Amino acid sequence: MQSGEKKDDMIKARQLKVGLRVLRYCLNRVRPFEVAAQLWNTCDQRCIYCRCPEVKTELMTTEQWCRVLRELRRLGTIRIKFQGGEPTLKPDFPEICWEARKLGMITSTVTNGMRTSANPELLDPLMEVVVSLDSLRPDINDHMRGPGAFKGAMKTIDLSLGKGIKTYVNMALCQINLEDLEALLTFCERRGMKMNAQPIKFGVVYYDDEARPFALTPSQIREFHLQMIEWKKRGRGIMFSASSFQKALDWPDLTRNNIRCRGNSDCMAGKFYFHIDPNGDVIPCIPHGADLAPKNILKDGLYEALRQVRYHNCGDCWSPYLNERKALFRLRPEAIIEFFKRG
Repeated sequence: MQSGEKKDDMIKARQLKVGLRVLRYCLNRVRPFEVAAQLWNTCDQRCIYCRCPEVKTELMTTEQWCRVLRELRRLGTIRIKFQGGEPTLKPDFPEICWEARKLGMITSTVTNGMRTSANPELLDPLMEVVVSLDSLRPDINDHMRGPGAFKGAMKTIDLSLGKGIKTYVNMALCQINLEDLEALLTFCERRGMKMNAQPIKFGVVYYDDEARPFALTPSQIREFHLQMIEWKKRGRGIMFSASSFQKALDWPDLTRNNIRCRGNSDCMAGKFYFHIDPNGDVIPCIPHGADLAPKNILKDGLYEALRQVRYHNCGDCWSPYLNERKALFRLRPEAIIEFFKRG
């Protein structure tokens, strides 16, 4: 059997496993199928638009994180994505990742590639790696992220692909690198990777308002989403379905990230998808606009924190990433097809 056929068989087996686990736990009151775990805010870079390292917070210990992972697995968690800051800098990152992997979760991380390029063993417990890369022009990429960022990201891509890990690229889009969009997409396609590009949004806790002059205008954001829809329909290597970009294109006011609703939201964030802050607070997602006082895992218990966040009043948003998750958990055909294509 050829290596490509083996890879396809592995993908099909994983998708079957995911489907069976969803069916097993779908009737539970709390269903944390996908969890974003923000390990800390510390980072070795200072992106021009990001203030994450400046946001101070308490940190859960290694044992507390491992205990949370074991509880999440009992509740049916399928995929966990480790975030920061830069999560791979955290001394206990390998231990936490291996614990999740041993529990049978799909392990993923978002990284700038600086740490992993020098320490390839950090990639070993991971099944998916999302590398932050904003331009194929080293000077532009490093201007946006910091010295050495381009070199670190490119080496991590090579290492991750070499280890057979599903590898993706995430591009933060602004005035500085807008012209680099198609070149980066072509690079990803040639390497067999899917790419996500997203305009930098402000009015969110981790984004630096002083960088607003770099933001795309509403008309540029609409043109970008039109382009993504066109490329997706042509079969190019874009993550997410065309309908998720169409939702963003149809959003009436791009100066607003989200809108509140009356009563409880029907958003999938807080029902099937959850975000855990470094201190153990549980929220629907980072950019949520809910009037919500989160409960804390350490103080209130994981189950209670997950149960409480099901009820919030963030009604809708324009983020293609989040809308793809909503569509997938609502079993929309286009999102399911995209899920199977991604593997």
